[in-house]
This record gives sequence, structure tokens and C-alpha cells, in this order.
Amino acid sequence: MSEGVRGSLLVVCAANVCRSPFAAFLLGRELPGADVSSAGVTARAGDPLCRFTEERIAAFAGNADLVKEHVATRLDVNSVDRADLILTASEAERSAVAMLAPEARPKTFTLVEAAHGARSVSPLAVDTSFGELAVRMHAQRGLVDLPEARRRHRFSPLRSSYGIAIPDAHIGETRKHDEVYRAVTEAVMMFAGAWAGARHVETSD
Repeated sequence: MSEGVRGSLLVVCAANVCRSPFAAFLLGRELPGADVSSAGVTARAGDPLCRFTEERIAAFAGNADLVKEHVATRLDVNSVDRADLILTASEAERSAVAMLAPEARPKTFTLVEAAHGARSVSPLAVDTSFGELAVRMHAQRGLVDLPEARRRHRFSPLRSSYGIAIPDAHIGETRKHDEVYRAVTEAVMMFAGAWAGARHVETSD
């Protein structure tokens, strides 16, 4: 199990009620000792988790308090400045971070982008900080093979791929939530797995 990963990690989505809090929850489980928080570009301060994410997180034993305590937080310059590494749900949020604080570009990646970037420089020492990882991943931008967007045809056995983005389940059909949780979990596991000895989280379906 990974112990004592140093630094602060900020996860960003749109409303901070689904994708980013779920990703932050899993990252906190996988990287003990890390300072993990989340925020939303268009979040309405104080909003609770969406009911699907609430049910998913609550399904993990001992996390009822976390579900009750979470309230949406709007992204601001202070939270960007404090973070050593910023992971966004999609390119839209990555651009929003850059517009808010241009100097944060080198430390901002989509979650999927960072997962592949971290894997390419793995295995990382247990004490590798988020800041150090951000520098290494930024140095190899454009050199890492990343997934391409692919729409699943109705009768295709292949799953849809959204490239380096995690889709927003609140745009479109409700059933997209399962797809979001799958994509987030896979990206988090790849990212956390870059640290030597990172443990595997059991997902709840």
C-alpha cells in the first residue's frame, strides 16, 4: 500500500457533485496521506452530492459521514494556487483552470491524461510528490500515447471511449452515471498504480 504521498491534489469538474468528488474519494483511498480536494468550475456553493454519487460512495463501508459532509465548492484562484497538481474531468475544465490562472497550465491535466502520463514514468517512489510528478508529466506532453474518442455503435461489443475526458452524466441519459464511475475508477487506478505498492480499490456496482 502506498503511504505518505506528499503534496496537494485538486480534482475539478463542472458542478462538483458527481465526477470530481467521486474521483477525489477514490484518490484519497488509493493514496493515503495525500491532501485531496475537489471543486467545480460552475459549482453552486453548498449543493450536495448528486444522489447517484451519494449512493456509490455510501456503498463503501464507513463513508456515510463523507456523503453527508460534502458540499459543492466553486473553483477559485486560491484553490488553484494551493494545489501541487490539478486533475480535471475534461478538456473544458482544464481550459477553465488555465483561464483562471494561466501559470497553472504546467500542473493541470485531465484525469485520464494524468493516468497515462503517470504510468509512462512509473514506478514512482512512494515519497514522490504531486509537484514532482507534475513537472515530469509536463515535460512529456505530446509524447505519451493517449486514448482517442470513439463512439460505441448500438450493437458493438466495444465500450465508448471519450478520449482524455470523463463524460458529464448530467447531460443526457441518467444511465450514463455507471459509465462515468467506470471511467473514473479506471483512470484513478492507473494513476495511483504509478506509485510503487499502490493498493487496489474494490468498486461497488
